[in-house]
Amino acid sequence: MARGTDGRAHERAVEYVRVYRFMTEGMGLRGCELLVYARIFGFCRHEGVEFYESKRGTARMLGVSERQVHRAVSALEARGLIVELGEHVLPNKRITKRYGLVDSAVERAVRVTERRNRSVGG
Repeated sequence: MARGTDGRAHERAVEYVRVYRFMTEGMGLRGCELLVYARIFGFCRHEGVEFYESKRGTARMLGVSERQVHRAVSALEARGLIVELGEHVLPNKRITKRYGLVDSAVERAVRVTERRNRSVGG
């Protein structure tokens, strides 16, 4: 595996997103929307933490286009799963938007998933 002198290439090679069952079963997420939500959730699942990675960075990490990320973020906002919190200035002075989770949407999706699993015995 190729590594940069600062180790960043190696760090990027082992990045991942974790998809939870409530995201697919409780929220009905699929495809790029699922990947983008999982990425945001990975940052924001701890109270008080916001997501402000650039759309370009998210696209690069997930292996999709920036346009797909823009569409997914818009769809997630429209569905009430994430909320825009304002702007964040990156170290390179570029401005990106900050997002947070809608806790009630997560709680609702978890309840739906738990009910489904109990009803099918799993």
